[in-house]
Amino acid sequence: MEELQRAIENITYFSKKFPKEELELIGANRDEAIPYLRNAVEKAIREKDDLDENYNLHLYAIFLLAQFQDRAFFPQLMELASLPEDTLDFLIGDVLTEDLGSILYNTYNGDISLLRQAIRDKNASDFARSQMLDVMGQLYLDQTLGKQEWKDFLREIATVEDRIGDYIYTAIADMICSCHFAELLPELRHLYWDRQVDGYAIGGYDECVDRIFAYGEKERRFCKSSIDTVKMLRCWAMYEDSARESVIGNDDDDDDDDDGDDRLDRKFAGILDESGGSTGNTEQRRVVKIGRNDPCPCGSGKKYKQCCLKKSQMSEEGMESRQEQEKWLRAYPAAGGNREEGRVYLEDLYSSESIELDKLLYLALRHRSISLLKREPGHVVARRKRSYLTDAYKRFVEIVEKEEIQSFSEYDSRYAIHYMCEEWFGELIQLLECEDRDNILGDVRETCKKMGTE
Repeated sequence: MEELQRAIENITYFSKKFPKEELELIGANRDEAIPYLRNAVEKAIREKDDLDENYNLHLYAIFLLAQFQDRAFFPQLMELASLPEDTLDFLIGDVLTEDLGSILYNTYNGDISLLRQAIRDKNASDFARSQMLDVMGQLYLDQTLGKQEWKDFLREIATVEDRIGDYIYTAIADMICSCHFAELLPELRHLYWDRQVDGYAIGGYDECVDRIFAYGEKERRFCKSSIDTVKMLRCWAMYEDSARESVIGNDDDDDDDDDGDDRLDRKFAGILDESGGSTGNTEQRRVVKIGRNDPCPCGSGKKYKQCCLKKSQMSEEGMESRQEQEKWLRAYPAAGGNREEGRVYLEDLYSSESIELDKLLYLALRHRSISLLKREPGHVVARRKRSYLTDAYKRFVEIVEKEEIQSFSEYDSRYAIHYMCEEWFGELIQLLECEDRDNILGDVRETCKKMGTE
């Protein structure tokens, strides 16, 4: 017992030396250590911003209690997690956005009402509440929380009249996508339409629709299934470098997504968006001239004149080959030909007419990341978009006339998938104002006026 008390004293206040031996000793003496650890957390809750800034025991305590899966202490941990954001940030720092969800998940005592109440509390930290959403999401994946109950709760907080925060709505949208809740597309659309979602964090509405219908071989976990305090804390930046050397290059955490290859690809390929902005190295922002007889930069092994040069010439007219269309539709939700149990497909919710029109909009408006070597001039991009949007408009008119649809909102509620009418009609009008080969600008504007805009 004296050895345990000494270990706890050694980690009570901040030190740059990582306390590996002390944490392992405490971890090996669960029942004896728990009262000390609980007291430390209760002290932090009680003193809040007045807590000695060098006091560190409560920070180790929340990880160790989660490692011990101390479910009896869950209400107190929820009380800590529900403190105002500035106070919580002072007490636990980056744990607020990184590990709080896993700590709560590993101590969850079965009282779902504590999570529900805290998520609804607009005085609590947005980031803490998003972590609590992860806990509920993981309980759903564990089949501890029923699917309908979980969907009903997400629907409730997504549509509550009184705004309950800022980032929390982005977390809700992300959860809807991750759980593949296609039935909540109207709520997701509402969040984006009211500008309550941070598109920089999780992407635009069209990207979220793709995610809802995209099922990976290994579905995401929202929380770590177990906690190893030594492993999780030893690489923290506050410790001396020697404490982190053992983990550099040895990330064996299967719960984390590995997107390193994608980052490397983007770095060395010099990825561009269609506006010409580069996310690659600035040194690569130069025009590369390709000779007709040079190897094609796409890697096909053919000469440029026999491969992508033809595609470039076609795109001057705003057209794309079927091969190119299929390439850019790869991320489009898969058809339900070979159905898998438990999955939802577009065909379950939308007609073939809706899907075919939506594909035209998708080809026109979905963001395209392209290599510097294949960068297209702005006027080529504009012609391509105008071509697809013009075809989409013609199909739209056919559907509206056949179904006697009276407004954009009526059409959107029945047919829209990735894009709302006002969004793509506005884009089409701007493009037609620059070039209107089919002389349809007047008709498009009249349609907008008739359907309830302008």
